[in-house]
Amino acid sequence: MPDTKANTREHAAVIGGSVAGLCAARVLADSYARVTVYERDDLPATPSNRATVPQDRHLHMLMARGAMEFESLFPGLLDDMVAAGVPMLENRPDCIHLGAAGHVLGTGHTLRDEFTAYVPSRPHLEWQLRKRVRDTDNVAIVRRSVAEPRYDPARRRVTGVLLDATGTDGGEPEFVATDLVVDAAGRGTRLPVWLEQWGYERPREDALDIGIHYATQQFRIADGLITEKVVVAGASHDKSLGLGMLCYEDGTWVLTTFGVANVKPPRTFAEMLALADELLPAHFSTALTRAEPLGEPAFHAFPASRWRRYDKLDRFPAGIIPFGDAVASFNPTFGQGMTMTSLQAGHLRRALSSRDEQLAAELSRATAKTTFPVWIMNAIGDVTFHHAGAKGPIPWWWRPSGALFDQFLGAAETDPVLAEWFLRRFSLLDSLYMIPPPRIIGRAMAHNLRLWLGERRQAARDRHTVAIASAAEPGDAGRHHRV
Repeated sequence: MPDTKANTREHAAVIGGSVAGLCAARVLADSYARVTVYERDDLPATPSNRATVPQDRHLHMLMARGAMEFESLFPGLLDDMVAAGVPMLENRPDCIHLGAAGHVLGTGHTLRDEFTAYVPSRPHLEWQLRKRVRDTDNVAIVRRSVAEPRYDPARRRVTGVLLDATGTDGGEPEFVATDLVVDAAGRGTRLPVWLEQWGYERPREDALDIGIHYATQQFRIADGLITEKVVVAGASHDKSLGLGMLCYEDGTWVLTTFGVANVKPPRTFAEMLALADELLPAHFSTALTRAEPLGEPAFHAFPASRWRRYDKLDRFPAGIIPFGDAVASFNPTFGQGMTMTSLQAGHLRRALSSRDEQLAAELSRATAKTTFPVWIMNAIGDVTFHHAGAKGPIPWWWRPSGALFDQFLGAAETDPVLAEWFLRRFSLLDSLYMIPPPRIIGRAMAHNLRLWLGERRQAARDRHTVAIASAAEPGDAGRHHRV
């Protein structure tokens, strides 16, 4: 538990009680005497879907890096999840089928570097975090909606929050004084609007129109029919439909099909299984014929990835910071959103050592450093393979970079070293930059060169065989004629 006696800051408020808000509250509890999380939703006491989080019905992946970061924030989390039935894939590449941009990685049966993955559902992970935050002595989770923060122009800082009126307070908003407000309201954040109202500039927004549409079905299947616990078949340049399939903590499975560039995914479970037949190896199709659907399919849309560039602002009020998807919301088909939030929580922990007036700037700079490499690689993938569009000009080097990476992924289909490198970088381990070092580039080039030479030799052999057959046919015919 945090030592509240050591806290020199009095009260922090967090807008939003989802994964980002819970991570922020956990970090703030070490520096503030009181932390209040304001959430408009009725938070369930069990791992359940939430009405105000429609995306939690769809597939969520916890990257290996995210598991490590969450464990540093909430010690004991991973062991408790495993005890609750969350699958743990400890150095088990045979439990992962990863298709990226039309290529299926061939990692082999063993990995050179240990790799552990955890597969919780989004409701289960959020419930685990919420339990720990609720058990923190100086944190309260309150079901109230924040109308807006209150800004003091004389002090150039936010001084608290105005809560929406309830039926018992006479219809007047309630003011709560704070030393800090964290906007963890997600993609629907109103902070850019509030900044304008307070006389500041709105942040520049970098956006990519990706036009993703989801369809998800939960189902049960007998144990042992499918060895893999993580199954991904991403969209590609020639195929705008993809899917993901995970086995969760209670033995249920989730199958999410999606379309990019506004292509609609299947809407029935039968149509989803037909897509799986098309995108996955045959043993999946054989097993899925015995699947028992649970409930009805759920649908969702994600029109654009968006990065609000608070790090580019020259002026910013004290007493408020943006957090989580309120800063950057990534293409969800890459499965990196929760992990990026966990990284930002680490930035917040370190930034709290600075003065209050510098907190927002320190946090924004640190967040931008980790957002940039992931954003760029996602953008290159979306433009190259997913037909994404942007309001402004697309940098000239994005498409050539995507084409080179397509060649790398082609080599990773049959080279386990390359496949393992991609798996670790895709999981945001080792580095957030998806830039192969010279030894990996050289290996990919040599691999592709061997394949190219092999194809040329085979083509030459085929031509030679055809030439011999062609030369033999007229002679045979002639001999028969003479006889």
